[in-house]
Amino acid sequence: MSFRFTDSPPGESSRSRARTSLAIIIGICFFVFATGVYWATLLASHRYMQRYTQEQTWLRVTQMSHAISAHVGAMLSGLDYSLGEMARDFESGDPLAFERAVASVQGAYPPGTIVQVSVVDAQGHVVYSSLEDSARSTSPISVVDREHFQAHLKGLTQGTFIGRPVQGRVSRQWSIQLSRALQRQGQFAGVLVLSLSPEYLSRQLQAIFDHPRDVILLLREDGTYLARSQQQDRVLGSGLPAARMELFAPDLPGGHYEALSEVDGIQRLYAWTRVGGFPVMVSAGLDRQAAFGPLNDTISQSLWRNGAGTLLIFAGGLLTAWLALQRWRQEDQRIQAEQRFMHLSQEVPGGLFQYRVDSAGGHVLPFTNPGFYAMHCIDGPGAREKLARLAQRIHKEDLRALRESIDAAVRGRSAWAHKYRVKCPDGATHWLQGHARPQLFKDGSVLWHGYILDVTQDEILREALRRGEERLRLTIGAARDGLWQWDCIQDVVLWDARCYEMLGMPDQSMGAFTLADFSQCLHPADQSRVQSLLKRHLENGEPFRVEMRMRHANGTWRWMESRGEVTQRAQGGQALRVMGMHSDIHERVEQAYMVRALLERGTAVVLVASHKRDIVYANGRAAKVFGIPAGAQSPLSSFRALHASGDSFERFAAVYECLQLQGTVRTEWALQVAGGRLCWFDMQATLLDPEDADGNVIWTLFDIDARHQAEKELQQAQQRMEAIIEHFPSGILVTEGSGQTIVAINKMLVAMFDLALGASDLVGKTTQVLLPHLPAAMAQALAQDAQENANACAAGEGRVIHALPDGRHIQIEQLPLRTQCGLLGCCWVFHDVSDYKLRETQLEALASTDALTGARNRRAFIGRMESELERLRLGLGRPSALIMLDIDHFKRVNDTYGHAVGDEVLKHLVIALSKELRKDDMLGRLGGEEFAVLLTDVDQQAAFRRAETLRETVAHLAVAVQGQEPIRFTVSLGVCPMGERDSSVERCLERADAAMYYSKRNGRNRTTYWTPQTPVVLEAK
Repeated sequence: MSFRFTDSPPGESSRSRARTSLAIIIGICFFVFATGVYWATLLASHRYMQRYTQEQTWLRVTQMSHAISAHVGAMLSGLDYSLGEMARDFESGDPLAFERAVASVQGAYPPGTIVQVSVVDAQGHVVYSSLEDSARSTSPISVVDREHFQAHLKGLTQGTFIGRPVQGRVSRQWSIQLSRALQRQGQFAGVLVLSLSPEYLSRQLQAIFDHPRDVILLLREDGTYLARSQQQDRVLGSGLPAARMELFAPDLPGGHYEALSEVDGIQRLYAWTRVGGFPVMVSAGLDRQAAFGPLNDTISQSLWRNGAGTLLIFAGGLLTAWLALQRWRQEDQRIQAEQRFMHLSQEVPGGLFQYRVDSAGGHVLPFTNPGFYAMHCIDGPGAREKLARLAQRIHKEDLRALRESIDAAVRGRSAWAHKYRVKCPDGATHWLQGHARPQLFKDGSVLWHGYILDVTQDEILREALRRGEERLRLTIGAARDGLWQWDCIQDVVLWDARCYEMLGMPDQSMGAFTLADFSQCLHPADQSRVQSLLKRHLENGEPFRVEMRMRHANGTWRWMESRGEVTQRAQGGQALRVMGMHSDIHERVEQAYMVRALLERGTAVVLVASHKRDIVYANGRAAKVFGIPAGAQSPLSSFRALHASGDSFERFAAVYECLQLQGTVRTEWALQVAGGRLCWFDMQATLLDPEDADGNVIWTLFDIDARHQAEKELQQAQQRMEAIIEHFPSGILVTEGSGQTIVAINKMLVAMFDLALGASDLVGKTTQVLLPHLPAAMAQALAQDAQENANACAAGEGRVIHALPDGRHIQIEQLPLRTQCGLLGCCWVFHDVSDYKLRETQLEALASTDALTGARNRRAFIGRMESELERLRLGLGRPSALIMLDIDHFKRVNDTYGHAVGDEVLKHLVIALSKELRKDDMLGRLGGEEFAVLLTDVDQQAAFRRAETLRETVAHLAVAVQGQEPIRFTVSLGVCPMGERDSSVERCLERADAAMYYSKRNGRNRTTYWTPQTPVVLEAK
């Protein structure tokens, strides 16, 4: 490279430098001012985001607290009413009516919700309990010391009393005592107690919050815990600390505060609300870290990126100033400028280079900074020697691919990008990533400007992740179990190679198949059982573990054990994905008939124990595993030595009870092996003498510790992969330049619109796949022509707010993604500006029952009828029937006794009718004194008989009125059949209504079955 020097007048040079210096100073001042304004605006926006997030979090937790309080109030009101009804039935002296009332209350709630219903006499002795074991009790149980009994005995409370959670002396379970005093002839006669399961309340509270670190507390006014959505077993029987109770102002209906939980040590934002009419409070807490963590991370990243950008802009400004000086320098100054540029390039991370191809095809590197050769592990005095050694440093496996990439860029005169390895003299290997863009000259030559970055750490992390996944696969392979997964939405089942191997099939010979195809592989006798267990797991969360026979490639049946669990559910609870394992248990099933051979020569761990759980015999494998003598034990050692704790030994007693009842049992348990380590075993036990329940037991143990560890590592790996995905506090949708293909979509957007497809399932698909799953307003906004979307995004059009039918308001912000080469794509940001109304709407949707009577309201009843008509149109099941009934002369009751007594009549009517209905039948209040009953799977004769039964039940009903004779009343009924040809709910209601009016016109207190000849009656009742 040669340089040319020219002279210029000293005065002109000085003036030029002065003007250049002044321009640089003005530019720097302007840059500093602009940077200060920008950073002030950025920091102000961050403070606003933090305030807004805090306000929205308080609003959300307060709304949740109010909604849950209303729900708890409705539940307690229903239980209070039920207690009152049972108390009246008991005080009436009719045991059958009382038993029916107890059964009706227990049947109205899920199994396990009501632990028991008991009656305590005036002396504190339990004289009745709904538990079966209580009937066999030989000695009276006293509850005279219980809080609820003393409260009623001393007259400290009126109506229903809510006691502290206690462990029942009859049920032996934790329960919340809801009690009401019993009176006879105006004197205290005892207490009626309804024991409510705290576990049921905890499950109900857990279903509300989707974040595992959020919590809901149900408390008495004295701070005693009634239920907790998380870690309830740690707080039952205790209360809030006194310092926390001071935060609950006694004269306020609710409030909020921030505190550190003494149970799990999590800082939360709490809002509390008193439940109207009951001494109960609801406190909802949101994890502060979960609420503010993503925002704080985003702000930190924003500060880092903006700081880096500011520094880069400042460096660019300095470079621009430096270039401006070069225009006024002479040849000697240009040489010094190039030397300064070389010093500057040494500070730039990575290597800079220029690669030139002239018009004659010659190749040359006109410029490289020292970092370019340093990154290739080349040092030395001369550039020519460095060029000769450059190819020697390239890894021999990557040299050919590197040359091909350079040749392709030269031929196409296009940008160059490639990743390759270099081998250093010390034996170390580095990964380099190169990028270069071409510049075309008029003489036909091309100059590429590029840089080289060291990406060794990125490759090391990627390789570590790959090895971690490989170790996980090897661990699962060591357990000899096969993995399977089922996409519930797409109905696609996938097996790994081990599943095919267990059935003697080539790997992936079935490909992606459906659940119906999987059922065809099962033994006909096992198909219905497997399908039933899988259905209960999907709907109720029951464990899915089943032993089944599957057809082997050689035509035989082979015993397999399948275990699975739902790993992903939609916001509404619908199962999206199920994962599980297949285990080959064929040998285990066959060897169950060779117990004695296993004792002598088997490789499994075999123990013989007495009914007192003393070890009588241990085979060689058991001796090696547990460090005990082999053969007959003398003296006998207890099974307690194999358990990690006394609690584990006590819980194992339940396994022995099951064994004595069934003769055989199987369980998985963690036992302490030699060296003190806990190891999981698959334990199978069989009575040596099936006729002697107190005889010796043979235990066969299989080491499944590797499988348990594999399952744990698999879950951890999945959690790590999910944690990698960056969360943003708004929904994000990114498309490529044409606006048709989805490039990225986050989980927040999927959750915002409750999409049936996951975020990973949508990436790479067109926006047409997404549109059917979005609300109509969103779909219409995104369903523009691809070119229109691209033009709109290129123009940078602003924000649009859409009001959705469900009450939410979504703001869509459209952002162009541009570079110097043009538009890369569009980014839509979906902000939920409806203050979390979606969750409030969901809670309001729970109000599907009539507040007065407890029957289903009109909306819920109509919805059930529409579902029933759809089932009939599809030809599923037998016909159904609709019964319309109306109380005769109900207006007289209101006019004579008042509306309060009329309300009691309606409540007694609903209770009486509900006791006569089956589980699948439905009673609904359509309005006023008009009710309807939906009967499923009944023919015409059965429907008419059922209606007559209801009519007779009401006719014998008497409603007690204080100071007056009991009220007796009748109903008129109309029955309408429902079949596959019925097209609408309104038509069925009109027919049943016409039949009911016919009953009213012809004497009332009768039942009419609708026929085409039944006249339509238009007059009012």
